[in-house]
Amino acid sequence: GRGDSATAPLHLARNYIVIGGNIDGINPNKDDEEDTYNMSKKERRRRERERGAAAFKSGAYKQKKTMKEKLKNMDFDKLDEKVTKQRSLFPREMRNSNTVEMTKKLSPKAARLQKQRTAGGNITSNVETTTSSDQSPEKQAIQIRVAKRGNKTVTMVQGMTLPFKERKVLLKDMKTMLGGGGALVEGVLELQGSHSDKILEYLKSRGFANAKKAG
Repeated sequence: GRGDSATAPLHLARNYIVIGGNIDGINPNKDDEEDTYNMSKKERRRRERERGAAAFKSGAYKQKKTMKEKLKNMDFDKLDEKVTKQRSLFPREMRNSNTVEMTKKLSPKAARLQKQRTAGGNITSNVETTTSSDQSPEKQAIQIRVAKRGNKTVTMVQGMTLPFKERKVLLKDMKTMLGGGGALVEGVLELQGSHSDKILEYLKSRGFANAKKAG
């Protein structure tokens, strides 16, 4: 009946499958170095511990440690830059590379201030020299200008190529000497009020022989 047909596969399975062991002549781990199929769980764990100890003595774990140290000392920023250069551009990046980069348009006030600080584009003050010979005071082509900012007057020291740290020191001394406020903006020393004569005298005393008033 139907019951006999349902139990027939189970009888056949019992004839060919041995639960917890091997079928005679069949080794499921024949490709392994040793047969662990018939081992107990305790014996397999003991063998695994022995293999781990042997690998530790052979220095396999040292290689993993060395790789971790390399990853720790790796500069991922440089790696990312290198990968970015080597990979092909995405379609959107290709479209952007073909377009001309548009500079941000300045407001009328910002454009006027930029024109004052650069003397109409003739002076650059946001450059820092790296060599000590170029940082000497006598090589600084400094120009002192007085400009109007609304109802206020500002004295600007332009054309310095000293590092910004040294300019901040000079600015602090000038503010103390003049008793007023000031700021370092885009490399230009700006001091409140009209003090071109006092600032020129101060700079000459500090060795800036080429300093002069302009404008």
